[in-house]
Amino acid sequence: MIVRRAKPGDEAALAALYREMQAHYESSDPPGGADASAAYAVGSHERQPFTLVAEQDGRLIGFANLTPVFYGTAYQWLLFLKDVFVGEAGRGSGAGTALLRAIARVARDEGYCRIDWTTDPGNIGAQRLYDRLGVPRQDKVFYRLAGADLLRLAADD
Repeated sequence: MIVRRAKPGDEAALAALYREMQAHYESSDPPGGADASAAYAVGSHERQPFTLVAEQDGRLIGFANLTPVFYGTAYQWLLFLKDVFVGEAGRGSGAGTALLRAIARVARDEGYCRIDWTTDPGNIGAQRLYDRLGVPRQDKVFYRLAGADLLRLAADD
């Protein structure tokens, strides 16, 4: 078995696998979506992580770190919001709301289909903000593979 990056020439087989995945999850397969996504997957295009910052009176008071992620069942890109933070001096200024609205505009303007993020259960302030903005909570199970567990799974058989 060889595992490698997709490359030109893999488009047809990859598109077939994308369509099979859509059928497995009983998701609609947008016309041409599998073919366009397969063509993109073998190309050298890259979307890069980026950071948005909130500035007030010439000082940075908050930021959001975002990473594009390919969302296979939609054949589109989503943004993963890893960190959104407003410093103590900026709290209550609307910076958190401004950052989230800016992220939504970036997603809309640059063709991302959605934005995903998590928050710690104890981060009540952030949850209040998200709830106030009408962001729906999701019923998902979150996994993390790190440290010894990552090394164990990565070990050769």
